[in-house]
Amino acid sequence: MRYVTITDVLPEDVLERAKRFFSEHSRLQVQEETASTLTFSGEIGLARFAVDRDGGHTNVHVETDRVVGLDVTDLAKRFLYTLRGH
Repeated sequence: MRYVTITDVLPEDVLERAKRFFSEHSRLQVQEETASTLTFSGEIGLARFAVDRDGGHTNVHVETDRVVGLDVTDLAKRFLYTLRGH
């Protein structure tokens, strides 16, 4: 599944928040990390985040390897909702 959201949160802060969120809400581990991407993996699936800044806003792209249903996709969607309104 693929999702995109726009936020005012800076790209580096989005990735830090993602690490904190997934650490608190899952057993997923960081598999890869760059300045603009973060990949988590574990028993419930894989989630890859990519961030970029455009027009004063941060674009957050998320791709998971599962469909919706109590897995990494649900967690990714929950995380994206935490970025709204910021």
